[in-house]
Amino acid sequence: MSHDGPPSRRIGILGGTFDPPHLGHLLIAETARVALDLESVLFLPAGEPWLKSGQRITPSAHRLRMVELAIADNPDFCASDREIRRTGATYTVDTLRELRAAYPHDTDFYFIVGSDVLDQFHRWKEPEGILELCHLAVIERPGGPADGVAALAERFPAAAEAGAVLPVAGPRVDFSASDLRRILAAGQSVRYQVPDPVAEYIKQHGLYQE
Repeated sequence: MSHDGPPSRRIGILGGTFDPPHLGHLLIAETARVALDLESVLFLPAGEPWLKSGQRITPSAHRLRMVELAIADNPDFCASDREIRRTGATYTVDTLRELRAAYPHDTDFYFIVGSDVLDQFHRWKEPEGILELCHLAVIERPGGPADGVAALAERFPAAAEAGAVLPVAGPRVDFSASDLRRILAAGQSVRYQVPDPVAEYIKQHGLYQE
């Protein structure tokens, strides 16, 4: 994914349901941005994530708006409705192909994930294709396998040798959107866990109430 000539653009991608977006998402994105010298980080709320099929998910318009509010004060972050505009199940490889076609050919994409997803990565649609389209920037998270990066490199040796799997050192982020939904359903405070504008939006629209 490197090119001869002038330096390429380096774009980070942080996908997820963002239900709701919390400070852990922002900290992970900023950690990757600084560590990898990224031009920007693109937040991509998922439309219908196939791994969460059958689960109740907040309508996409609310999730996108919460992301926009969460990142509004950071000029290096931007939100995209690319996945929520797509009908049917959302797959990372399809999104990456769309982004590859939309951005200049010399763009390097860095898909940011927590280490806790590594043991499921081989179940994603076309994992080899994902690793051909982007670098996988792995940030350690509580609950992630201690040898997750090594196990991924063993499963996809060619991609690992090409530098497609990049461990990123950073703070251990222990935020859980599912925990936040339970806290909100109980009417408790999520201050210092989600950005204040997001907390206010949740309150205004009565989200996550039983």
